[in-house]
Order: sequence, then structure tokens, then C-alpha cells
Amino acid sequence: MPATFFVCRECFRAAELEFQISCEGAYISYARLPIRESLRLLRAFYQDRRRESPDDGRVTEALQEIERRLLIGPVERGSKLDS
Repeated sequence: MPATFFVCRECFRAAELEFQISCEGAYISYARLPIRESLRLLRAFYQDRRRESPDDGRVTEALQEIERRLLIGPVERGSKLDS
């Protein structure tokens, strides 16, 4: 099973590029996960943190944000006639 790495939002672009370059240099395959799959993994991560620290407001806030994002449905393609 491939390893999962989480990176904070503020560091994401730079960390992703560095990680991708490192993987290519070591001949390790690298694939970004689809956003919904990433959010589900992140939700599980924060649910574990909440069990460890139930009073940490930062964890609760992060989990609420992830839940909110998971509720957003995919954008449907509209007809050009609707424009």
C-alpha cells in the first residue's frame, strides 16, 4: 500500500513540487489523489486527532471545514445555450 503524506495548505505547492522531484530522482511513482479521496483521508486523519485531543478547537475547526468541502457537489456542465 502506498504511503500517504499530508502537507499544510500554506506549504502545499512548494512541498508538492519538492516531493515530486524527489520521487522522480529516486524512481518512485508519484500520483496526486483526486480531491474527494484526499478530503476523505484528511477527514480520517482529523477524526483520529479529535479522539486524541477532544478539546482542541483547531482540530474541530479543521474537521468542520473538511466536512463542508465534502458536501459541495461537483459542478455540472451547462449548455452553451444557458449562457
